[in-house]
Amino acid sequence: MLRSLALLAVAIVIVPSAAADKRAPVHVGYDLEHLDLDKRVLEFRPSRPIREASIVAIAEDGTELGRGAASYERPPAGAWWSITWSQPPDTRVLMLKLRVAAADGVATNVDLVPWSVTIEHDDVKFATDSAAIEGDEGAKLDASLAKIQDVAKLAGNFMKLTLYVAGHTDTVGTAARNRKLSLDRAMAIARYFRGKKLAMPIVVAGFGEDVPRVKTPDETDEPRNRRADYVIGPQGGAPPFKGAYTKAKAEWKPVR
Repeated sequence: MLRSLALLAVAIVIVPSAAADKRAPVHVGYDLEHLDLDKRVLEFRPSRPIREASIVAIAEDGTELGRGAASYERPPAGAWWSITWSQPPDTRVLMLKLRVAAADGVATNVDLVPWSVTIEHDDVKFATDSAAIEGDEGAKLDASLAKIQDVAKLAGNFMKLTLYVAGHTDTVGTAARNRKLSLDRAMAIARYFRGKKLAMPIVVAGFGEDVPRVKTPDETDEPRNRRADYVIGPQGGAPPFKGAYTKAKAEWKPVR
């Protein structure tokens, strides 16, 4: 299972009761492009200068992984402020608890969930121009379902989860047809999981030939591009996909 990124955040602004009407709250901006989990660096944008910040990294089992703290004498040259934290190797962050405080005592607590898991799997082989799951292909989905349930047993104790299924095709056929075909295949996989009693919400999208694993000329029969990706992310967050996915702008649809 490979780590991907999603981002869900909850912010609480703390203003001292005395002279609260004179002290502006500190709002915190953030995005995935300014978070590096490998280097343990978070960049953020407070709405006004702050004096200090602290951060706590929480593991998938709810235990504390590490901490960090920073003080600031003056605003940085750019718009983004940064803080780092320590963390043991080969561990994965479930949540980051960030606290920032201005010189006048106004503080903001932000819980960031930069967590998602890409499920490694054997791709289902679909017949040409078909979204039917045939023969022994269901065994591949059963193996994937077991991995999905393993993740749910661990992280599901600390947050509500969503499974994202992204469908893809090769470049044979029209772009419009491939969009529909990829969505139909993603839907078929999602309904298979639902039929196996997977309880978590499932959403699907069809990316057609727009996000290939291997770039090819048009009308190329490339099995590696006929695939679906399975990613688990926090419920209520943005779909945990980046890069070419965001440029393709497919519509995500819930599976009932």
